[in-house]
Amino acid sequence: MNPNAKSYDVAVIGGGPAGAAAGAFMARAGLRVCVLEQKRFPRQKVCGEFIPAAGWKVLADLDLAARLQRLAGPNLQYVAVYPQWGPELCAALPATAAGLAARAISRDVLDDILLQRAAELGAAIFQPVHVSQVLGEAQTGFEVFVAGWPLPLRARAVVLAHGSPRLGAMNFVSGGSDEAAGRWPAPQSGIGGCVCFKIHLENVHLPDNTIAIGGVEGLYAGLLRTGKSAPAADAGDDTCQNRACYNLAFVVDRKLVRRYGSGVALYGYLRRHNASFGRSLRAARPGGEFLSCGPMEPGVREVYADGRFFVGNAAGEVHALIGEGLTLALCAGQLLGRVMSDHRAAWSAGKDLEIIGAAYRRGWLNQFASRLRSGNAFSQVLMKPLLSAAATAYLYAFPDIFDRCIRWSGKSP
Repeated sequence: MNPNAKSYDVAVIGGGPAGAAAGAFMARAGLRVCVLEQKRFPRQKVCGEFIPAAGWKVLADLDLAARLQRLAGPNLQYVAVYPQWGPELCAALPATAAGLAARAISRDVLDDILLQRAAELGAAIFQPVHVSQVLGEAQTGFEVFVAGWPLPLRARAVVLAHGSPRLGAMNFVSGGSDEAAGRWPAPQSGIGGCVCFKIHLENVHLPDNTIAIGGVEGLYAGLLRTGKSAPAADAGDDTCQNRACYNLAFVVDRKLVRRYGSGVALYGYLRRHNASFGRSLRAARPGGEFLSCGPMEPGVREVYADGRFFVGNAAGEVHALIGEGLTLALCAGQLLGRVMSDHRAAWSAGKDLEIIGAAYRRGWLNQFASRLRSGNAFSQVLMKPLLSAAATAYLYAFPDIFDRCIRWSGKSP
């Protein structure tokens, strides 16, 4: 290794919710941490922006809950499902014993404040930078090469929080007009998964305390009241109650994407073919442009390998329909910080990283793997018309099952 390079205990590659949370918790545990993020914040991201009570518990652990709640939407207490045919289904969202409830917050605000918190706790933040290469292994340590830097960073371990493997190359923005609607490139042959779209809306007819979920063949959408975006936050208005901003995110089968090609066209398809869900959108106005990303590839990936720790979507991706991506990212960052703190003595003594890696892998699989796999299986059922119709009929016959599904999906703390 280059002896003149800057040296850290851990280099975190990616400063989104998973990377920033991991960096914050590890810095609080006393490790020398740096976080490298390629984008300049604040920035918008395709995201449902929903954080259940379990996610707010993690933010409270970082002393961020009160600060972020001032910038978030109102408490969310109910989930309402609007099938393409049939009456509405409704279930309550649980709160924590501490009174924390599910809420939504704009991703540009969440990402920016989380990364600031990591810096406040002692992490070095490098942004915007592009990591071009990572060399090394657990026994020798790592060199992290950054484009334009004469020397690499040195680190005993690296945390990979770079998101979905395909996300970076596929992200794009589509405009709101027909001419600038942004055609989605045809999915490559053999690539699985779905494509996700997001837009902020105003003048939506939906109770502030309710998440609406609506489906049509090949598409499922989630609609909820969210918090202000970064420009409004910068203006000093610290309450969202007078600014009704809603986040609409939808998950689309790639065949339907190939047919319609843009967020604008798919939005029209949803409104035309699901009348009950469309009523909430009958007077809606766009508050920005459509964002899109994909294809998503849900599933469990790698958790630890030879000095490399994986968090967020890099470790495992939940289907976007479930709405648990932010919570899994935050909880994984908290878990990694706790494992590092518990093994602080072994770390200081220079012992093998495999001990820490095994503990993290075991904790991650115990906490997330079954929930992620069951959620992804449930999502696959809902994305298939015949199976979705059968599942909806079952829920009508046994409505208590719907409440249990809310808890099984991770909405309980």
